[in-house]
Amino acid sequence: MKLDFFDCNAQIGRYGVPQPEAYFTPQELLEKLQPLGISRALVYHSYSKELHPVEGNPKVVEETKGLPLTAAWAALPPATRELPAPEDFIAQMKAQGVGAVRLFPATHSYCIRDWCVGELFDALEVHRVPIFIDAAQTNYDHIASALESHPRLRLIILRPSYRCDRFVYPLMEKYEHLCLETSNYVGNGGIESICSRFGSSRLIFGTGLPFFDPGFAVSHITYAQIDDADKQAIAAGNLEKLLTWAGE
Repeated sequence: MKLDFFDCNAQIGRYGVPQPEAYFTPQELLEKLQPLGISRALVYHSYSKELHPVEGNPKVVEETKGLPLTAAWAALPPATRELPAPEDFIAQMKAQGVGAVRLFPATHSYCIRDWCVGELFDALEVHRVPIFIDAAQTNYDHIASALESHPRLRLIILRPSYRCDRFVYPLMEKYEHLCLETSNYVGNGGIESICSRFGSSRLIFGTGLPFFDPGFAVSHITYAQIDDADKQAIAAGNLEKLLTWAGE
């Protein structure tokens, strides 16, 4: 079965320490994705991470127009008022076709416990906005705290390590909307075990481009010992469902 992939984890834009082979533009990203059967991607802009969301969020919308790319915006704690209040921020996301929120708490100097981002998470939970956060940007204790306060949060952990199961399984048992991105979830039989225990809906395909090669990410799903329907759900279907909030 030929799978249609939808990447949930890709960056566009020039960043601080690029590698010689790195791409910068959306067109260059698509040139890397499409030969591997990855037809679409959810992308954030490097400026949102390394400069400021005020700079990068408008840029990702501008640069993805007319392309098979969905913009993701970086968010910040509301207290500093660097961005619009959460309800206004979400309204602007909808108006501009932005599909998801990216969080970079380690890079942007905050944490995802309720005292810091509770007001933001209240709004994101109500509107069912998917939130993507790299495992290296936080820790599982903070993730557990966020989910305890906001149990219906659509939270996707990006690039969890192959040794994360003892952290992740207890959380998955309690919180039905917690998902893992697959590009670094490489434990032997890990994909199969998640599908058997919790269902394929808990896994979202991503690549981590431009920092990681997409070939392994694709083969990891293509050759998993699971049903074709589950493979396609992981490859694209689960992300498609997460993004439907913006059209409602």
